Amino acid sequence: MKKLTAACLLFCAGPLAAGQKIITFSPSVPPEARARAVESRGGRIIKDFPLIAGVLADFPEAAKAADIARAPGVESAEEDEVVYWLASEALADLEDAAAPAPAAPAPAVSTQTPVAPVYVSTIGPEGKADHMSWGTAKMRAPQAWAAARGAGARVAVLDTGVDCAHPDLAGACLPGHNSLDPRLPPSDGQGHGTHVAAIIAGRLNWSGAVGVAPEASLIPVKVLNSSGSGKVSEIIDGIEWAVANGADIINMSLGAKKFYEAQAKAVKAARDAGVTVICAAGNDGGGVVYPAAYEGALAVAAIDFGNQLAPFSCRGPEIDFAAPGVKIYSAFPGGSFRLLSGTSQAAPHVSGAAALAVGLGVRDPDALEKALARASADIGLPAYYEGYGVPVASRLVGNLLAPPPPPAR
Repeated sequence: MKKLTAACLLFCAGPLAAGQKIITFSPSVPPEARARAVESRGGRIIKDFPLIAGVLADFPEAAKAADIARAPGVESAEEDEVVYWLASEALADLEDAAAPAPAAPAPAVSTQTPVAPVYVSTIGPEGKADHMSWGTAKMRAPQAWAAARGAGARVAVLDTGVDCAHPDLAGACLPGHNSLDPRLPPSDGQGHGTHVAAIIAGRLNWSGAVGVAPEASLIPVKVLNSSGSGKVSEIIDGIEWAVANGADIINMSLGAKKFYEAQAKAVKAARDAGVTVICAAGNDGGGVVYPAAYEGALAVAAIDFGNQLAPFSCRGPEIDFAAPGVKIYSAFPGGSFRLLSGTSQAAPHVSGAAALAVGLGVRDPDALEKALARASADIGLPAYYEGYGVPVASRLVGNLLAPPPPPAR
């Protein structure tokens, strides 16, 4: 087995949670009728999902569990599968390994591709240095900070949890949620969630690794355990909790090849509720994975320092944006920092840019997507690799603060 890192998560279906199903109903079916449908088949409701008119239920008998799909008003009945990450390779391996067969012809890669720096230093008024990933610099975030730093934006990070005690995240976290066990805090025993969170909102404190939106607030939502596994129901629970608790943006740097109707409904419902959902496109070089491929999600592919699509990045017509995702420097639990690669690292760059716009009052998901698209730079790749392009933070903020054009005469 190759060395494990906390780069982009990619899931595969594993053993089923015995007897448990996620059931969605027509919105016209009231909660008491949902309960009767489950209980009349010997089932027991474990969790309600009001956002999608659904429930998680346990059925001791397989035949009765199968019969729930035929109940009046039921729109979907799916096993609550346990999914596991396929850990990304170490950075050295990523550079040396052959790329998986792509779904479309791979873009040309220059033999003179420049090498990414470990980080870019920013010097403060007192001569102290703060480090940022080359991605934050490439997206021209520092040029936007005089006018916008994301203050007022609330970004939910659905991941392995967040180490909110990290010096680079001091004061960044709002109260969060642990979907695996609501009695416990959403702490990060793996590292992936902390790395993602700091790309979004690492503080500009002249002693660490600053993020794209250094004054945005983070809402840690733990949907994966320290081994990188969780249930479909736990991801849905995380989405619902984030929506109910005031998130403006949901970042999900996770994915699965399998389509889940209930999860698709949760993503769409979140966007319909005014929450922008930004997701990693996937890491196997093939088609875009879910939830990035669901209707309502913004899918983000990964590029390298030379503006080439990363060999591991998924691609396809669902791609909305591209962002830096190779050798990204960010915080890691215990006060440390690491370089990681993956579309997991690309997505939070876009979430950070979105937070800058939210801080300036752009909260509607459609308006936010349009603002990001208008501010994006075309880097010369096909649309199924880069979508609208790479969001440029300074252009985004400049567009939003520009005076409106005079009325036509």
